Amino acid sequence: MSKIEVKIVADSINQQEDRLTSVLVVMPRIIIAEMNTHRMLSKNTSSSRAIPFKKMVESVQNNPFIPIAWQKAHNGMQGSEYWTEEDEVRIDIGDEFEYIEDIQPITEEFKIRWLEARDKAVNEATGMNSLGLTKQLCNRLLEPFMWTTMLITGSKEGWDNFFELRNPVYEYKGEFFRSKKDCINSYTFKQGFEDDKNYLTSLSNLQWLQINKGQAEIHMMDLAEKIYDAINESTPKKLKAGEYHIPFEDKINELYPNLTLEDKIKVSIGMAANTSYTVIGDGSIITLEKATRIHDKCKEEVHSSVFEHCCLCVSEEEYKNSYKGQEEGWFRNYKGFKSYRHLIEES
Repeated sequence: MSKIEVKIVADSINQQEDRLTSVLVVMPRIIIAEMNTHRMLSKNTSSSRAIPFKKMVESVQNNPFIPIAWQKAHNGMQGSEYWTEEDEVRIDIGDEFEYIEDIQPITEEFKIRWLEARDKAVNEATGMNSLGLTKQLCNRLLEPFMWTTMLITGSKEGWDNFFELRNPVYEYKGEFFRSKKDCINSYTFKQGFEDDKNYLTSLSNLQWLQINKGQAEIHMMDLAEKIYDAINESTPKKLKAGEYHIPFEDKINELYPNLTLEDKIKVSIGMAANTSYTVIGDGSIITLEKATRIHDKCKEEVHSSVFEHCCLCVSEEEYKNSYKGQEEGWFRNYKGFKSYRHLIEES
């Protein structure tokens, strides 16, 4: 079963200490709209329109998204109470409530019904596809149960804004923390707080949610927290002016030693574009020839978003002559770096 996952695929810092980070994430498709509101971050995502219908059906049958917790019904955008295995199930019978005995935990009931909804969606989508309906519509019925991959690149300022809006806010003893690791580490390195450390490390995911004061959707907070921790634990590569930030560069070097810089960029762009056609767990490796074809086709057809992840570290002169508002060093949504898309459109 999949879970939310984050991998740093490029992390760079320039001479002015501006940082640019690219991450590849696995996330529930239900939060894609919220992710796409963050316009300082450049993104490419696996596409319901692009992936073959049979492949998508296999994915949601074998590896469906299932919520990490079951919130109780509430008013407003965000609830704070969760169903647990110990909760008694009751039904409204007018002026009174009747408790239901001898049934499985309600959390298990929710999971069963969620998967029954998945099965119904698969059956209806399969029926319509067998009648000749396009995958572009049939796949849409499966989206609540899909995992998706997304390549995201952003400057520190873009990521900081994302974390401010989307991270959890764990409250413990009057202090607030953006991640479980931050909270635990704050007591790990203090003298005389061994009991606090032991208590925090013993908490279940549900218990962490119960002390979380964040107002984002719970799966979005889980994703934001994992990105936050990954970036905090990563050491950026120092780049000089004229060098490139290239997502997947380590993998490219492993697969294709001695490539020219131009070919490395093409392969990286091909791999970014290939996320549109990839289901979770596919594990396929893109060839140099295929990556080059994808790069050339995207350039010819002006599918420009895939060109936003490879970035040039700019010179001191360019840095000083570029402005966003009153601050120097900005080139569209990146600081200190100019995207390959920017370079293409300038030429």
